[in-house]
Amino acid sequence: MNFERGSKPNPTGNLIAYCHVFGENPIAPGGKIIASNVVVSFLKIGDNYPVVTFPPVALSSKDELLKILTENIHLYDVIQLPDFQMPENKDQSNQYIQERMEQFNSMVMRYVEYCKAKEKTQATGGAEKLEGFNEPLETLANLSLEFRSSSGIAKEATRLKMDRIVDFFQNHHPQLDIDNFQKALAFPGKLGDELVSLYIQKFNAIQIENYEGASDLRRRILAIESMSPQA
Repeated sequence: MNFERGSKPNPTGNLIAYCHVFGENPIAPGGKIIASNVVVSFLKIGDNYPVVTFPPVALSSKDELLKILTENIHLYDVIQLPDFQMPENKDQSNQYIQERMEQFNSMVMRYVEYCKAKEKTQATGGAEKLEGFNEPLETLANLSLEFRSSSGIAKEATRLKMDRIVDFFQNHHPQLDIDNFQKALAFPGKLGDELVSLYIQKFNAIQIENYEGASDLRRRILAIESMSPQA
C-alpha cells in the first residue's frame, strides 16, 4: 500500500483510492479513472472504528480527478491502486471483478489498522504535527513539505494549490525571491528539505523586518545552492 500523499504512521482517516482503467469501465463507459473515498471515524465504538466506503465513481480523465483533489488536497490521504483492465472473457471478467473487490476490501482493512495504530501512538505520548492554513506564509511552508513528500497525482495537485499561494506572494510581496524558492523545490535530498526551510525562514525574517537574520539565512542558502550540479 503505497501512499502518494499521507503515511502509514499518520493517516488522516480520509482516503482517496484510485486506479487507471484500460479498456471497459464497468461503472461508466469511457471512464479512464475509478476512484473511491474511504472514511474512518476516530469516534470508535468499543474497539471498532466505524468505516464508510463510498461507492466507486468513474471519472472521464486524470485531469478530472486532479481538479477534485487540488481544492482539498490537505484533507486527504491518496493512494494509487493497480491498473484496472477487464478480461474479454465474461467468466474471467466476473472472477476479475471479484478479485479486485477482495483486494480493495483488504486495502480498507489495512487502512483501518493504520488509523488504530495512530491513536495508540498518540495515547502513549506521540505528538502529531498540526497543520495550520490561516496565513499565506504558513500555508506555503506546509504545502512545500507536502510537495516534496508526495508523488503521482497527489504531488501534481499539491503543486497546483501551491502555485496559487506563490502567485499571491508575487503580487503582494515582490520583495521576496519566490522564483528562487520554486527552483529550490527541485533540489534533491535532505539538503533540499533544508534549503526550502531556509527560504521560508528568510521570508519570515523579511516580513518582520529582521534584515540581519535574513542576510544570514541568505548566506546559508547560497552555500547550499552552490552544491547544485546546475550551479
